[in-house]
Amino acid sequence: MAVLLIIGLTVLFGVAVVMTVMLVMPSSRQTDPDRAGSSETSASSASAMPSELTTDSPAEEDDEEERLPAGAAVPLSVSQKDRDELATAARTAADGSGGPDRAGRITTSGTIYYGKIYGETPEADSYYVVASLDSMYFWTLQGEGPWKYEGVFDARKCGPPVPLALTRAWGVGGMFGKHC
Repeated sequence: MAVLLIIGLTVLFGVAVVMTVMLVMPSSRQTDPDRAGSSETSASSASAMPSELTTDSPAEEDDEEERLPAGAAVPLSVSQKDRDELATAARTAADGSGGPDRAGRITTSGTIYYGKIYGETPEADSYYVVASLDSMYFWTLQGEGPWKYEGVFDARKCGPPVPLALTRAWGVGGMFGKHC
């Protein structure tokens, strides 16, 4: 009888350990079906760390997408393909400040904050990137459209107009300065 009690308690303890690890460890999700080359992370498990350069190939896309409600903010990881697209968008912009040339260095350097705000439909989804190089550089993308270089920002004066929900998901609070 004592042996059965010990075996039962051991199994119960093992199940408790496995469940605790599953709750504590962040789950990895499949690649965002709307943007190939970007991997989505849970907003609740965002670690306030900027995206790192990834070289992984995108996971297979599911036919059915699990969409979050409109307005939900999700931090994403940036891939080399994303960096190259952002650099191209910056180089084709002409704002006279020299910022687009400097922003083109995103392909190989910088701290990158990349995220998505869900819209009602995939076409209404908005993507935002803030790159901290020598200054703060800002890009946006709507749905499946092209990246748009929005300019360089001095966070001491005005920060890039990133939605508050996304700065919270990134865990950066007021790092980007006030909105002007």
